[in-house]
Amino acid sequence: MPIISKIGTRSTKVRVLYALIYGMLILGGITMIYPFTLMLAGSLKSEADQREISMYPKFWADDLILFRKYAESKHNVLPRHLGVAWGRSILSFSDIEDVKIRDPEVLDAYLVWRETEHNQWWRLGHTTGGRLLPINGRLYRHEMSRRFNGDVDAYRKAMRVPIQGWNGVAPAPQQAGRFTAIKSPDRAATVAFALTRPVQDRVVWNVDGDFRLNFILQTYGQSIDDYNDSHETSHAGHREVFLSARAPEAGTLRADWESYVRNKARLDLIQIDETAADAFRAFLAQRHRDIATYNAVHEATYEQFDDVIMPRTTPDTTSAEVDWEAFIKEACPLEALQIYGPRQSFEAFFAARQGAVVDPVRPTALPLEEADYVDCMANTRALRWEFTTRNYKHVIEYILRHGNGILNTIIYCLLAIVTALVVNPLAAYALSRFRPASTYTILLFCMATMAFPGEVTMIPAFLLLKRFPLWPLAGGFATMFITFMLLKRALPKWPELWRVTISIAAASFVGAYLLPIALGLKYVSLLNTFAALVLPGMANGFMIFMLKGFFDSLPQELYEAAEMDGANEWTKFWTITMSLSKPILAVFALGAFTGAYSAFMMALIIIPDQSMWTLMIWVFQLQSEANQAVVYASLVITAIPTFLVFAFCQNLIIRGIVVPVEK
Repeated sequence: MPIISKIGTRSTKVRVLYALIYGMLILGGITMIYPFTLMLAGSLKSEADQREISMYPKFWADDLILFRKYAESKHNVLPRHLGVAWGRSILSFSDIEDVKIRDPEVLDAYLVWRETEHNQWWRLGHTTGGRLLPINGRLYRHEMSRRFNGDVDAYRKAMRVPIQGWNGVAPAPQQAGRFTAIKSPDRAATVAFALTRPVQDRVVWNVDGDFRLNFILQTYGQSIDDYNDSHETSHAGHREVFLSARAPEAGTLRADWESYVRNKARLDLIQIDETAADAFRAFLAQRHRDIATYNAVHEATYEQFDDVIMPRTTPDTTSAEVDWEAFIKEACPLEALQIYGPRQSFEAFFAARQGAVVDPVRPTALPLEEADYVDCMANTRALRWEFTTRNYKHVIEYILRHGNGILNTIIYCLLAIVTALVVNPLAAYALSRFRPASTYTILLFCMATMAFPGEVTMIPAFLLLKRFPLWPLAGGFATMFITFMLLKRALPKWPELWRVTISIAAASFVGAYLLPIALGLKYVSLLNTFAALVLPGMANGFMIFMLKGFFDSLPQELYEAAEMDGANEWTKFWTITMSLSKPILAVFALGAFTGAYSAFMMALIIIPDQSMWTLMIWVFQLQSEANQAVVYASLVITAIPTFLVFAFCQNLIIRGIVVPVEK
């Protein structure tokens, strides 16, 4: 019956009251929606836009923020890598501004050049970084999973990498510092995979950018004036500083060139003239003492050092590359060294395309920043979709790769619901129907369990489950039942109290002495079993208290009629009590599902075995390894099952709340 009648609703005051009530409800809904939308938007973010606070991802509409995310993803969430590629200092991806095309003709030539075989100095982008999983890192993981049939142990052995699971599988760095000849199975797999990806995903090595950021700025500081003063130059900025192909004639420029090329430049960018061949052989003779030692290190069969051929470019084997690098650092004549990399190759390509010759005085800078911008603007729709779904794909793939977690969670939730809907109603039914003298003491005990948080019982529960007296309990209960039934048949005239006392004594003897001491059947460990998950929460004091009150409100005439029809207690329990209690049982079933589905700490303590981990433990494991945005995405995904259960069962839940109140 409504509090206000239909006639009362015609009053202006009542309508104003209704408007205030609905207004407060709407305002409360808005206050819940706002943080929820912030979390949804946060689940799509990364380092580039994490400072943008809005109810929707701004990269959906803002091309500049989209470009920042693209640059971040392509350069593996490392501003320093981006700075080297673009040839200027970049402290944060949020500092990136709109790009202006300075020379369209150079840009068009570069876009053609990067697709030719002349482009040999690149690595694959969009692979890793920032605890995110970019597209190429994700596809590489798919390819390795397909190649090894989902067996991470087979991948670990074949690639010789110390990983614990698929979450650690990622493309290997294609270069180790200066060296390029270091061979390993995972690098070979990475190179083979990289060749299948579009050229837009390739990050071309900018030797001029590396020279500026990792040598000039570290040596002379951030001010271009300090550099100009020490080199007697007049550059307007560091972007006008280039690494020449040959060593300058004299002065500080020559010293800088020599220091960088000998100690820091990538070896695959260096070439040695044939004039240094004799110096190379003399260096090998001094380094290895005798030709036998050299042959043993390099698996060669030379008779003397004069037979060794000096490689002009970086050798293909690791041992030869180590000697070659040492020769460059220590003994190679400076005039014999030459830099030939992507800029020099592009300058030759561009000059040939224009029918001109390369100008050694005016170098042509690689338009890498402009090329990244053009690539991004040409694929805005695909990139927006990728950045929208990337974190969610990361979470879903992680969960699916640990499929036992899903299965274990389903089994655990079903067992928790079944036990909650059987044990608690049975206990409440016994208290309601038979009304023992200790009813209120039992109810007080049930209510007292609510005064202590679940964390208090974790350690005692763990110790009990680790040394669970299964056989003494089973033997004791079986003995008590058998003894009671035998006494009931043999001595029916005895008082029931005597039979119960003797049965308990027999059960105590068997359970406390005979089985554990005489036969040695003491304890079993229930850890890493579903029993360990279900048993601690099987009986709930709050549920028993609420169900007992609900059962008391059921009409007693129904039970009397059932007794007249010859129904036993089991029939009355199932056909009358449980049938009339569906609404409140639905509420408790939802509570049991929510408790089991969201169980983390207790499940982690009593289930050390990863094969028995539930979904929430795996999600926590992911959260400790992933970016904050991925954490938000995992929270959204794991909230979906609970939301669906409530959405489809809300009518039963509302009835479970309203019916007990009305009664």
